[in-house]
Amino acid sequence: MRITDVRWPAVREIARYILRSEHVVIRGPEWLAETVHKLALDLAEMQPSRTSFPSHELDEDDSRITVYSTRDESTVALCGLNEPPLSAVWLPATAHFGWQAIMTVAEDLLQAGYPGCLGCGGPNTELEWDEKQNRLAMKNSATHEA
Repeated sequence: MRITDVRWPAVREIARYILRSEHVVIRGPEWLAETVHKLALDLAEMQPSRTSFPSHELDEDDSRITVYSTRDESTVALCGLNEPPLSAVWLPATAHFGWQAIMTVAEDLLQAGYPGCLGCGGPNTELEWDEKQNRLAMKNSATHEA
């Protein structure tokens, strides 16, 4: 996915959430388990004081990936073609395509020192996420890839 894709802000927000938050479960297809495990190992190496790492739970619906917070028992983000409630960040993409984009951004941010670095999360990262505005921007764009 290119940085000019209208879905890019959602990809970046989901990646940042996964990197900065504890008590995260990533629910999705079986193939996802290996990459979530690798991400947890990378986080442990880059953030040695961290005590909680993302884990994987199998979701029989292989068309979506859900980022879930066990802290407040809520869906934080959804990567899939079916639109979730506004309380979740929505990445309208197939599970495989969306997860590849999320992991690419997460790896780049982690290498830059996120979340301990200032400004490396990208433009407007200090502002509160506005899901309603983000969806409006996506709906007003021409078309989505994948």
